[in-house]
Amino acid sequence: MKYLRFLVLFLSATMVFTACQKELSLELGLATGSLKSDTNGDCLPVLINGTYQKDTLLNATNYVDVQVNIVNTGAYVIKTDTINGYSFSASGSVAVAGLNTIRLLGSGRPVAPSLDVFTVKFDTSSCQINVIVTGTGGGSTTAVYTLVGTPTTCTGATQSNNFYATIQTTPANFVDVKVDVTTAGTYTITSSTVNGVSFSSTGNLSVGTNQTIRLLASGTPTAAGPFQYALNTTTPASNCGFSLTVQAAPTPATYSFDCSTPQFFGTYQAGSSTAGDSVIISITSTAGGSYSISSNTQNNVTFSGSGVLAASPTPQNVTLYASAGPASAAGTFTYTITGTGGTGTCSLNQTYSSAPSTNGTLSFNIGSVTKTFNFINSADTSVVAAPPPLPPGNFFLLSINGDAAAGSQESFYIDIAKQAPYFINGSTYNVNQFAQFILLDVAYTDNTGIDYTATTDGSIQTMPFSVTINTITATNVTGTFTGAVKNTAGATLQITNGAFNLPLQ
Repeated sequence: MKYLRFLVLFLSATMVFTACQKELSLELGLATGSLKSDTNGDCLPVLINGTYQKDTLLNATNYVDVQVNIVNTGAYVIKTDTINGYSFSASGSVAVAGLNTIRLLGSGRPVAPSLDVFTVKFDTSSCQINVIVTGTGGGSTTAVYTLVGTPTTCTGATQSNNFYATIQTTPANFVDVKVDVTTAGTYTITSSTVNGVSFSSTGNLSVGTNQTIRLLASGTPTAAGPFQYALNTTTPASNCGFSLTVQAAPTPATYSFDCSTPQFFGTYQAGSSTAGDSVIISITSTAGGSYSISSNTQNNVTFSGSGVLAASPTPQNVTLYASAGPASAAGTFTYTITGTGGTGTCSLNQTYSSAPSTNGTLSFNIGSVTKTFNFINSADTSVVAAPPPLPPGNFFLLSINGDAAAGSQESFYIDIAKQAPYFINGSTYNVNQFAQFILLDVAYTDNTGIDYTATTDGSIQTMPFSVTINTITATNVTGTFTGAVKNTAGATLQITNGAFNLPLQ
């Protein structure tokens, strides 16, 4: 799906375009709904995964899971504001109404140790999440905390009621414990391995009492019964234990698959790990019991899941988790799903995007300083339907964008939208051509995260900015650009000697 990042229509006599809305889609079928939150406006429930350290680039382990009540299915964009050099976002489509868990992937590099309060936005709703950033190297901070119940039994420890003998654990198997934190920082808690299962959790803690930490299970229980676990923490003086109850292995369930509306979660890209990615399918179980479901291996990735089903004529959702990969190639791959006790098979199609392109060049000058955006740069074209008050019909959209370096906030993009005919060699476009229904949006984000923009506005004359397409073919586009960009405080930057030579996707 293409996102027209800068066209945001206000239902009035004019159009206003702003860079902060650059990822809203004009295509039909946008999902609507609301984020779940508590009375204080905090996202509920929420899972914040990974460690966050000053000057450390976020990776695939840095993500936030939030729950969204979907009213109308379709495409979605969910994201946070950018704070302290990093942010979280997710985009895709959802096919099932009701509660859905959406994973927002982190990007950027925290600038300083702090407690960062992010606002997550979807449709007209919002909620907040808190992320702790610690120092790095010699300045890193280890949390000081006490497990509630030390030194004997972990007070208030609770387990998910889904541990069964001979059934492999998944991320849905966990034990929650409580901690009192006196110094914010990173933590690591592990358990002994008992009955084939161990527990662990790593992340950041803020100061506070009676906080919940979720320990995720790993392994396969070998037998039923109660088993005692001892916790080992990064605060050696603080230790406690808990009892885990493993239920007897149930008889295999009898069920049938429904893969007509799978829900994929995660980022599927050539060369990237798929650890933590998942897909939800539906199962109708005529006889309750255990299930073990897996797929064939495609593109170096396999999906699998296990658990217990209740007998019900109503379809039940089952989550299958992806192996770590990494994915071998871009393209669409078909996974055939089978399971013990399952009737027949079903197929899932998942598309993997290409690895980020580093081909081509994109650069300009600010004063005597040359800025290059060749880490992840690209150009692509699409056709978008024009909403009122634009004249009916389709607009051609050319998008050019690039990042300065891995983990850097510094980025640049140009979007041009126009009516037919298609873009031609030697054509020039500027921000003051609204009357000709030519729309231009430019945004430069500096290395501190401040946006400078030049955008078409139907109501005022903006500062000059123009883009010339020198050559455009089915596979490549070249051109030049120059002009002024301005931030929200009114400060301007003059861009000169702008040039791009990029493969056209």
